[in-house]
Amino acid sequence: MEEIALSAHVPALRGGSNAWQDIVRKMIHNVSVSGPGSAPFRAYIAGRRYGDVSCTRFWSTPHKVSCNRETYANSGGAGYLLSWQLEGQAVIEQAGTSICLMPGSLAIVDGRRPMSVLFSQNVRRMVAKLPVHAVETALPALVAGRPLSFTPQGGLANMLLGYLEEIADTGSTINVHELPLLAENLCNLLKISAAHEGVDAIDSRQLRRRAIEQHLRTIAPNPDISLAQAAAGLNISPRLLQKELQGMDTSFTRLITEARLSAAAAKLRASKALSISDVAYHSGFNDISHFNHLFKRAYGMSPSAYRASAGSPDP
Repeated sequence: MEEIALSAHVPALRGGSNAWQDIVRKMIHNVSVSGPGSAPFRAYIAGRRYGDVSCTRFWSTPHKVSCNRETYANSGGAGYLLSWQLEGQAVIEQAGTSICLMPGSLAIVDGRRPMSVLFSQNVRRMVAKLPVHAVETALPALVAGRPLSFTPQGGLANMLLGYLEEIADTGSTINVHELPLLAENLCNLLKISAAHEGVDAIDSRQLRRRAIEQHLRTIAPNPDISLAQAAAGLNISPRLLQKELQGMDTSFTRLITEARLSAAAAKLRASKALSISDVAYHSGFNDISHFNHLFKRAYGMSPSAYRASAGSPDP
């Protein structure tokens, strides 16, 4: 089975929508693309596909895509399409249902059935193709043939997006044979998120702890974040969050501090433009001397020395 990893810019030419149609068919789904009339079409896409699992992220100018019912020739290959809206909006029509997808929301549609998607403005989104069995096992309501839409919250949202980015990453070290397992984990997370349940509903301890860690790392730059606020974002009690962290051999303060220091180190490596104090503040530290002390203890040198040793490029 061939793996496809692709990263491409579609140029600002009138024929760009035809090139886009060819790429989308190769990476995502067998669709027809209607261009934006006389306006030049531009787009960028990057992602991976292996068998019936794929994920791409793309940006494009306005256009419309549509597809017919799955044919016998590609029977079973269409799967379900998970669309995560990052910027702009999309209007999805399928089975008499219309969904207006706004940034932060996702939709799951049956790729075997006719549908259309209108992008009336510049749009940025991620689209994953997932196996039918895995999706319908996790979300049996989809068997009825109507699309599903919801807005993931808190740590589950961070983890879902993390999984999509991991699958789509053309430079990922993940073995392609692991993609079906990632897709199955993704479907389980979708089931929990669609039911608006907390992270404690995740059966797998490994997945549950990964969701907690990813959520805390996401909110770490907020200097005022508290254990109670973090727990609320995961839809669990502060006591349960503490218990989970103890099971991970860490604590709320320790994990938040590690996340802030890691973010600060990344900023120091990335650019010389930010002052040391700005790096500290943007990473979630309010006290510069405390930041310098913690950083030196963690990395064995001061922030300025770390930046110099890392050979940070100019912005």
